[in-house]
Amino acid sequence: LDVTAIRQRLLEYGWVKDARVSRRFPDTLVIDIVERVPAALWQDEDRLTLIDKEGVVLDRVPVSQMPDLPLLIGKGANEHAVALDGLLGKAPTLKAQLVSATWIGERRWDLSFQSGETVSLPEGEQFAAAALTRFAKMDKSAGLLGRGILRFDLRIPGKMTVRLPREPGEPIVPEPVTES
Repeated sequence: LDVTAIRQRLLEYGWVKDARVSRRFPDTLVIDIVERVPAALWQDEDRLTLIDKEGVVLDRVPVSQMPDLPLLIGKGANEHAVALDGLLGKAPTLKAQLVSATWIGERRWDLSFQSGETVSLPEGEQFAAAALTRFAKMDKSAGLLGRGILRFDLRIPGKMTVRLPREPGEPIVPEPVTES
């Protein structure tokens, strides 16, 4: 038996993080497997797959069997799962309320929360982290989420623009809000 070849074949499965294969003479083969733990769902076009916290694709998932995990949406979103997790780690109260994160234009995130509201973050990890931290502080002090606002746009440094719900036929007029 070629234990190296067996190990390589095992590592081809997405859910196998590591494998150790050894022989115990005279007639025993020992295989230890470390499994990857599903951390999120990734939707790319019409495919829905489980990914681990590092963004590694584990397996496809039928919509009827979706587990209760955050949803990452968009081309390449899985490759930025680690950065997103680090970003959300700076705002744990918001992380607990996250329903989905959409990777927009392969450069920035839109975060959707249980309240139905969306937060648009700026490009760049440091800018996104600063904006999300400010938003979390403002949400804690003023209770921004859960008020029925459709979108909080944080893409302009130091400013927040909100999109309010409107009546049918009423024009959309964003109201800029400047942080103090």
